[in-house]
Amino acid sequence: TTTLIGLLKTARLLRLVRVARKIDRYSEYGAAVLVLLMATFALIAHWLACIWYAIGNAERPFMKNKVGWLDALAEATQEYYYANNTGGGPSIKSRYVTALYFTFTSLTSVGFGNVAPNTDAEKIFTICVMLVGSLMYASIFGNVSAIIQRLYSGTARYHTQMLRVREFIRFHQIPNPLRQRLEEYFQHAWTYTNGIDMNSVLKGFPECLQADICLHLNRNLLNNCSAFEAASPGCLRALSLKFKTTHAPPGDTLVHKGDVLTYLYFIARGSIEILKDDVVMAILGKDDIFGENPCIHTTLGKSNSNVKALTYCDLHKIHRDDLLDVLDLFPEFYDSFVNSLEITYNMRDVSL
Repeated sequence: TTTLIGLLKTARLLRLVRVARKIDRYSEYGAAVLVLLMATFALIAHWLACIWYAIGNAERPFMKNKVGWLDALAEATQEYYYANNTGGGPSIKSRYVTALYFTFTSLTSVGFGNVAPNTDAEKIFTICVMLVGSLMYASIFGNVSAIIQRLYSGTARYHTQMLRVREFIRFHQIPNPLRQRLEEYFQHAWTYTNGIDMNSVLKGFPECLQADICLHLNRNLLNNCSAFEAASPGCLRALSLKFKTTHAPPGDTLVHKGDVLTYLYFIARGSIEILKDDVVMAILGKDDIFGENPCIHTTLGKSNSNVKALTYCDLHKIHRDDLLDVLDLFPEFYDSFVNSLEITYNMRDVSL
């Protein structure tokens, strides 16, 4: 009865179909899937070991010549069965470990041979185990190399892109100071974005979903800046589509003196210094704003200072034309924005 119940429990193996579906669904989580595959393999080996033991235990009382694998184990361990099948033999632990050892060696096609089938039933079952093992190699371990590659795909992409940057530097003979700035910018930008081009990703989504994503990415700026407090949800969505994020390593010059002021900058992280004739005019940090107010000045102005990053900086910027277009679409927000916008440092050169 116990053996029959044990065999009926093998129906639980049908649950592996659901496990396989989950493996396919969560295949992007490489490490977790790798562990799950190994656990699935061990579970199958466990159930097959139980069947292997059940076959040997069921056959033994009816055999005249004790040639089954359990008798071979008893001979090897010198823990013999009693006469007339009244008990004795190897311990339960020894039988289970040996059965599990046999199924693992059979499934992995190692087959050391120290545990081998002797009866017809054992040989038939061993053939089935070999077939299952070949299928498992195709369906489970065939994915292991792909999973491992996926685990290191981020590192591989980083080194590939860095190699392109260095080839560009070498081909165009970029001088050392500029070369260092290029590499530092690339490393900082990769740390922030993990090599994901947000614009190319967003292009694959409808505009309404793009607005929701951009609204989420720019939520801290839109919630913390007083200039956007009176903006309607539709206005915020339109603004979020226009914002761009830029990064700067320490020492990088964001704006040079005499540059046309086409963008309004909002500092999200880090600190910068404003330099005018090598004199520090101001040091700005998180939530500060620099540039010029495009609503006040109808013509493009030029920068009166240099802007240099003191630390690793992340900045949100919006083009003046894009900002004015949004304000034209939402005229009820125009006056509130103009009155609430507090530019920390106005960079417009009034002498021109």
